[in-house]
Amino acid sequence: MTKPYYLMPDDENYISKTDIKKEVKELQEFATNLVALGKSQRAKLTASDELRDAFLLADKIRTKPDALRRHMQFMAKLLKDEDLDALRTEYRNIKNPVQKSEKFIKQVEDLRDTLIKEGDAAINSLIEKYPNAERQKVRQLVRQAKKELEKEKPGKNYKELFQYVKTLLVS
Repeated sequence: MTKPYYLMPDDENYISKTDIKKEVKELQEFATNLVALGKSQRAKLTASDELRDAFLLADKIRTKPDALRRHMQFMAKLLKDEDLDALRTEYRNIKNPVQKSEKFIKQVEDLRDTLIKEGDAAINSLIEKYPNAERQKVRQLVRQAKKELEKEKPGKNYKELFQYVKTLLVS
């Protein structure tokens, strides 16, 4: 098979050497980021056995910069055969925990709004799901947040209820 950079620039499969080098450099940086993760975090990744062995070797040669640089080049070559989209998504999820995701924040906001609208019924279901929640504190925050909303100015208790629900869901 002809290398893509040996083709003519007007060919549809043509890739310039510069683009190839950029891609390889990005893969090396990604490999470096993956090696920087902790062992337990790397265990969560869906990687091939070869890549897992490469992680182990990288841990052993971490103190030897030249060997580690060459190994990152090898790992970049291995990453070409991996499902990069899945690996990058898993890496992002590991680096940015659930609490920061928009989906999680939306879930917390919805739960807070449900608590305010439904009152005791929603509080009871929250207590059942999260037994470590303090019923009295939740009731007080809900009552105060409801008063703030009636005055059409969400304030301190509205935000505090959000933070309390957030800590319940994280723990």
